[in-house]
Amino acid sequence: MKSLVTLSRAFVEFGPFAKSEILDFHKRGLLQDTDYLRDEGCETWLHYAEWVAASKPAPKLKVVKAAAPKAAPAAKKTKKAA
Repeated sequence: MKSLVTLSRAFVEFGPFAKSEILDFHKRGLLQDTDYLRDEGCETWLHYAEWVAASKPAPKLKVVKAAAPKAAPAAKKTKKAA
């Protein structure tokens, strides 16, 4: 189920919207500095900038595999003098 968000602008509530829609509004510059957002089931309103920052997924850590140790070079055979 999609999480729904309500938008408050000038004390008027709009929505509910899907989180993806709100993030799209943010990308398109449609949210105003006076906008507040509230997640469904939550009583706390957050300034849109705080909400967007909290809604972004944590950055994925790049896993770097350690290089396998190289085998020691084979010992050179020496010719015996006859």
